[in-house]
Amino acid sequence: MSAPVTDPLRLKLDLQALGMRIPPEIAARAGGAGPADGITIFIGDLVATVPTGAWYIDDSPYELCDRSDGSWRLARDDAEVARVTLADEPGFYRRSIADNIPYRSLALRHGRDAIGSTVAQGCSHGDLSCKFCAISASKRSGATLANKTPGQLAEVAEAAEAEGFSHIVLTTGSTGEDAGITHLAACAGAVRERTSMKIHVQFEPPDDPALIDLAASVADTAAINMESFDEAVLGNMAPSKARKGVERFNKTWTRAVSLLGRGQVTSFVILGLGESRRSIIDGCKLLVSLGVYPYLLPLRPLPGTPLESWRPPPPDATMEIFESAAAIVMDAGLRASSCLAGCVRCGACTTFTDLTG
Repeated sequence: MSAPVTDPLRLKLDLQALGMRIPPEIAARAGGAGPADGITIFIGDLVATVPTGAWYIDDSPYELCDRSDGSWRLARDDAEVARVTLADEPGFYRRSIADNIPYRSLALRHGRDAIGSTVAQGCSHGDLSCKFCAISASKRSGATLANKTPGQLAEVAEAAEAEGFSHIVLTTGSTGEDAGITHLAACAGAVRERTSMKIHVQFEPPDDPALIDLAASVADTAAINMESFDEAVLGNMAPSKARKGVERFNKTWTRAVSLLGRGQVTSFVILGLGESRRSIIDGCKLLVSLGVYPYLLPLRPLPGTPLESWRPPPPDATMEIFESAAAIVMDAGLRASSCLAGCVRCGACTTFTDLTG
């Protein structure tokens, strides 16, 4: 048996690839548009979301065991490898807006000091929807309000800011001809009016380029997510995005960078969809040439999606690609720590941001 991994960075990578068994008294997030069905922990100075609800968790060598002195013992094959702490449940989770809608059904804690909300919990792409996305899972479960109003989100953001949360992630399902951007921008604008939080918005390339300007006018950072630069994989996994084509994304990224600045625009690049290594590296080179930060992260197969029976990519292969791509990002002068808001600043769902300063 090989020596147990104790390096915090490699532990984070391992946990996100293999998952972790947890005691029944620990509640995990289910559903959602991004990496979900897991919990947020701190491994030393690192923050990590770790899958705890997928089928492959039963095979994981990692287990969260007994707690003492405020920390939990993390074991691999019964041998302790680290002491970790769990992210506290925010106080605003115990509050409700005037019509008895819980705050936690409007926005959730993300990582260390962010909150996040999907302002419209649905997608109009139908059979062309992304196969890895579980945006409708939490809607079906009743865990979230399907459509949030600007006023509701501003109220929750104000409460979260009072607890020390400093940035907010606002995303949306692609709804209607405007790709959901009009409502997304209204929600971001309301948060900006009532808080000093930095604001991150996520949207797909709209038909009308002026909508990019609208989103940028109320946000500090943006994500326009290509997901994969392997043409065949993108066509299979995210056909609606494949139909838009990389040139449409290029124009959207370029316009967003001109408005928000280098390193304040990102694109998710998911590892583990069957893509070639070359497509990832070439995609990273393209993105950094435009001033876009490539946000590499491992696939998180989620229950209720067509990929629910898949596994995340193996940690060794993931680290090899992360290290190669991180060198490209660093050579371009982009840094995760320079991003003002959103997933790059949070970094809980991937070790890639830890590698890029």
